[in-house]
Amino acid sequence: MMTFETGHFLSKIPFVRIGSGPNPIVVFNGGQAFVRRPTPARIERDARRIARLLPSGRTIYVMGYDPAPPAGYSIDMIVQDMATILRNETGPATVMGISFGGFVATRLAADHPDLVKSLIVMVSAHRFSPEGQRSIDRQIECAWQGDFEGFLDEFGLVFRRPWLNWLLRLRLRQERNRLHKTMNEPAAIVRGLHAVAGEDFGKDPAWLQRIQARTLIIGGTHDPFFDVNAMKEAAHLIPWTQLKLFDGETHMLPIERARDVAKVVKAFLW
Repeated sequence: MMTFETGHFLSKIPFVRIGSGPNPIVVFNGGQAFVRRPTPARIERDARRIARLLPSGRTIYVMGYDPAPPAGYSIDMIVQDMATILRNETGPATVMGISFGGFVATRLAADHPDLVKSLIVMVSAHRFSPEGQRSIDRQIECAWQGDFEGFLDEFGLVFRRPWLNWLLRLRLRQERNRLHKTMNEPAAIVRGLHAVAGEDFGKDPAWLQRIQARTLIIGGTHDPFFDVNAMKEAAHLIPWTQLKLFDGETHMLPIERARDVAKVVKAFLW
């Protein structure tokens, strides 16, 4: 039975610690970790879903983000916080970044190679696809306006399976009257999104060559946020990389194909 411990690192970064054992795995969650209010129930639910993708018998830390990010919030600021946590709290670890967390994980591996034993980049890359960048721009605009319905509409067709998209839209309609309670403050959402949208990671991706860790990149060929070209470019530049693409799958690959993704991850780590 999995055991869960919740807390905060640096008095601000929420985390869930799952299980116990050697060789910790540190997971940087996706953008929902700052888009939604970080309640204990939500954090634990995310952690349970993520734990399904990883081998048992190891300590897993699922990291969130500063729920009240300061002005000028950037990937470099996030990476410095995470580096401090790995150096002083968890120790060097296998690092996995999911979606938004992939930006953090790759930059951490490049800037602090002594802290990253191996790297997993899940449904992510070092840059957005053109469609993904347009979606992020629309999300920022909606968040500034406090238009949470419009913001969440950007995620209306993220699943490959139509019935899951239907369920997602139904859930969003049911939540409509209480979105202001479940969503984070608009300023926090915008600052989180600007941390990645405001920096052109793909302009000169040569920094990926500084990554020394064995790396696994997993994605779907129909991901609307991170396209195949970006994932292939990252795999080409990172010195030791395994690229696994699931044909026809989307950004929700870790949810829709959790068992198959877990097999790939476990084979890589073992």
